[in-house]
Amino acid sequence: MKKIFTALIAFSFVIAGTSAVDAALPSVGDPGKSWAIPNDFERGMHVQEFIDSFPGEAVSYLIDGKLQEDSFVDPTCNSVNDARCTSQNLSYSALLPVCGTLSSVYCIEEFGVTNSTGVSSKGTFSRYFPNQALNKFEANESLKLPHGATGSIFDVSGAAHDGGTSYYVSVLTEGDVDKTKGANLSRLDIRIYPVKLETGDTAIRQIDSGYSKEVQGGSGHPIGQWRRAGFGFSGSSFCVAGSASETLCAQRYAFPADLKFTLKLRLQNQPAGWMHGRIYKPEVSFNQDQGFYSFSVAAFPVAVPVVYKMYRYPDMPQTLKDSYDIKTGQYKPQAALMGPQVSTAPQGCGRSACTEDPLTRNVMILPPPSSQFGMDQLKLWLPFVGDKATALLGTWSLRSLEGNEATGAQQCFTNSDKGVTGIVTTNATQYSAGPPTLNKSEDTLEYQVAAPHFTTQGTEFLGTYDLIMRSDVARCVYGFTSAPIRAELSIVNDQGNQKVATEILGEKNGWLYLSAGGFTYSSPTIKVKLSQEKVVVAPTPTPTPTPSASTKPVVAKKTTITCIKGKTSKKVSAVKPKCPTGFKKK
Repeated sequence: MKKIFTALIAFSFVIAGTSAVDAALPSVGDPGKSWAIPNDFERGMHVQEFIDSFPGEAVSYLIDGKLQEDSFVDPTCNSVNDARCTSQNLSYSALLPVCGTLSSVYCIEEFGVTNSTGVSSKGTFSRYFPNQALNKFEANESLKLPHGATGSIFDVSGAAHDGGTSYYVSVLTEGDVDKTKGANLSRLDIRIYPVKLETGDTAIRQIDSGYSKEVQGGSGHPIGQWRRAGFGFSGSSFCVAGSASETLCAQRYAFPADLKFTLKLRLQNQPAGWMHGRIYKPEVSFNQDQGFYSFSVAAFPVAVPVVYKMYRYPDMPQTLKDSYDIKTGQYKPQAALMGPQVSTAPQGCGRSACTEDPLTRNVMILPPPSSQFGMDQLKLWLPFVGDKATALLGTWSLRSLEGNEATGAQQCFTNSDKGVTGIVTTNATQYSAGPPTLNKSEDTLEYQVAAPHFTTQGTEFLGTYDLIMRSDVARCVYGFTSAPIRAELSIVNDQGNQKVATEILGEKNGWLYLSAGGFTYSSPTIKVKLSQEKVVVAPTPTPTPTPSASTKPVVAKKTTITCIKGKTSKKVSAVKPKCPTGFKKK
């Protein structure tokens, strides 16, 4: 039987998931150098991995789709005016530079932190890493096309972590550009990592990440073919970016605790729709300035659990074997949608899954964190990892939803005319795709999350959840008036024994904020019910009319007459006086 725990609105602060392991500095998640993904590459292995972010950075490029039709031709362009790129429409991926010579309207304006006492430290730009993008391209402000840069490294003296004071800031924009009409912005992905530049990792390739020509043929691609390649993992590091010429890895470290990180951007195109984040207690603002949009977000990082498990196929529990297609290695419900798969290499092909024999292939199943199939698989695997996280990675990220994630969402949430309509954030391993779902029967906004019940140290892992909506969007969903909104938050879990440490509700600058922390996993449903008190209008009393002179009642006047009978006389007073019988009026 399900138990529902409802808590009243209260103001307090929590950072969940901090590891109990001693470290030089208190951290968010596991301390020190980040956990490294194991390099389980041998054939006959089934690798199951639930992780939100992977090693290797996003990259910049400007692509002509027509050139890409021939894989042995360089598809990249150095500008919209590149003579090789004749298509009217190009696609772009651009990491934004810091505001300055490369761009002043599509750039990172400011990065810094605020500590628990309210003291702020502004980050100082140190360098781009690597020094420039492999497929760099020029900005075109008249077409609202960003400059294609690389990630930025800032030094923040007030935010020391176990690897130093350096932070890698990646602001990725993606879209299409019409050479006549200009560019759009279909994706915005922001990530911040504490890093230290370290040498000697075997994950660093001989050429930087991006589109390049295959020269050795050892990657499974024929020599001369153009393909996008990046740094992988060696089992000993977690490189969020790398520089081939310097043989340097931007090694990921844990975030220091109790610090709120702030990032301010300038964007020529307005981000739109719904966003998702791995942050806690965010505060956001969007303002339109002359020639650009100013977007700022301040939030705490969260610890996100990773679940990783490898089985050699003969040792894999039968319950798990029964859930995966033996021919492809894929999760059966997903494999059924994929249709028949053709085996192209019966002898086995390393880490890919192109053989129907589970003993001669190496399959890696990596469900997206917002996939329903991923949610179902995590619940399936948790008993086989002791309902315990493999690693807790301190994370600060915010991204716009992909089109498939918002499928079926309320139009109030997806209306791009309003810009960003809302943000939902959580530290769960898996979560519902898209905005919260409106349950019409209960009149609640619902959001499902899933994560291990325990941390890497075996302590109870506590959840965080934030919902930010434009006030007009909330009123659109519920058909509310402009009156103040009230909220009630419930955590529904089959296991019961819920803890809810904080719930905060407030309207500020046109945004509705709701935050909850301290609840436990494995797979609760978060329900938010918004309501408004009906405004009772007192009836207007009917005024009593003041009588006018013409409407006042006329009081008849009495008159007096004298009546006589012989020598006897009598006076009679009345409105219409009459003499008594026998008397005559004198």
